[in-house]
Amino acid sequence: MHINDLPHEILSNILQETVDANEAEGVGYTYGLSQAPLPLEKAKLTKYVRGPLSPECQRWDATNSIRQVCGQWHEWALNYNFEHVFERRWRGAERWANLSIRRGSYSVYELIDSPSGYAVYRDPFGHLKETDRLFANASGCANAVRRMWFNGFYTAETDKLILSVVSHCPQLEYLSVPWTVLRRGTADDWVDLLNVGTGTGKPLHSLEFQAVCLPHDQALSLEEDPTPSPLDDPRVDFSALKRLKIFGNTLHKPICDEDLSQIARTATNLECLDITNLSTISVAGMLALVKASYSTLRVLEHSPRSSDGFWHPFPGRLDNGEHICELLAGLPEMRDLSISVPYMCADMFANHETKLRGELQVRATDICGCSTATGPSVRAERLEAVTVAVRRLINARKRTRLELSAELFFAGCIFQPEKELVHGDFALAEISSGGQWPVRKQPSTLGPYGQTGTYGKDEGYWDAVSEEEYLQAVSRGWVAL
Repeated sequence: MHINDLPHEILSNILQETVDANEAEGVGYTYGLSQAPLPLEKAKLTKYVRGPLSPECQRWDATNSIRQVCGQWHEWALNYNFEHVFERRWRGAERWANLSIRRGSYSVYELIDSPSGYAVYRDPFGHLKETDRLFANASGCANAVRRMWFNGFYTAETDKLILSVVSHCPQLEYLSVPWTVLRRGTADDWVDLLNVGTGTGKPLHSLEFQAVCLPHDQALSLEEDPTPSPLDDPRVDFSALKRLKIFGNTLHKPICDEDLSQIARTATNLECLDITNLSTISVAGMLALVKASYSTLRVLEHSPRSSDGFWHPFPGRLDNGEHICELLAGLPEMRDLSISVPYMCADMFANHETKLRGELQVRATDICGCSTATGPSVRAERLEAVTVAVRRLINARKRTRLELSAELFFAGCIFQPEKELVHGDFALAEISSGGQWPVRKQPSTLGPYGQTGTYGKDEGYWDAVSEEEYLQAVSRGWVAL
């Protein structure tokens, strides 16, 4: 029996084991020089191990011998190499003339006592252009792509190249792009990118936007770009999308609530929604997508974290005063929840039929029904009702043999209802109480940055007190909510 007559799964496992062995035995590093001498300049150079090779290079080297056996193995190797494509902007300008492009010859390079090299200009977008050219001319490589990730490309030229590369990959399912692609791409570009109802290939399964603050020239170019928003076109359809992630803050045409409201018109089947580390999307924009995918949403994270850690920007206020606690509690498929909301109350944790598991995190700025006129004793009662509701929910999940842990970030403290502990900096409360409170405290392993502890040398140490003691301090006005 010929090896190619084996079932595809068995043959694939054999080739995978071979590739793993080749990677383990192959070259995993590259060389550099201590400096890049200019033309006609004499400088003594010292070579050093520059760092590990990228995973893409190691995979390509590991399949080199497999690609030369036969057509079937060659096709398997292409699928293995091009399944995940990561494009990073080239940083630096050094290129060594005497370093062989055949990494297997590095052992010979180690014998050279007097290495030489030259500072040579290298196009920072060269890799992206080569990828576009390759996929345009080699459809077999483009058809193997399932996941693509672009990082460091924010110009009009690179946005067009990214859209061109994506258009060559009909089987693409996972895509991570700069948010500028949304601002400069046309409606036709996005119809092709989402690939819904086009009749070729697969629709996009996961979409991720990355945002950063741009240099002045790039920011000005983006602000002056006249391209109309593709989201205004009804042909742009997000109905096949299962995962949407928006990450990073920017000041230049950021993704905002209005964009999410337009996406929500068709994004009715999301299973994962992740909005992290940005302050341009409020609770209202997040809720537009939650309501659109109410029956399918499983993972929800809305964390508008700021650069100073625990003190999150205000997560937004709903204009209509809508009570969202019951809405969030009623999500039928929700399993993983980490959310920032203006208010919270016991209703958010009242549904014991929920599918929540793992870690539950809620960040809130106030308690539902409270105002500036609400007295400290009333606030303490309502906060206690929230922690009691969380403990009941945790116990209900335990009865179904599913573990659930919860953390509440509120009033500058971290609450752990299951342990009945409150972590925070209580130095001012000790002064206000004249040293009467707290009666018992213990060092906290948590801090403004969560379980990583306090960040920096000037923030002091956090303490942990019992929930009962904390609520007593709130009732007496020693701790302000």
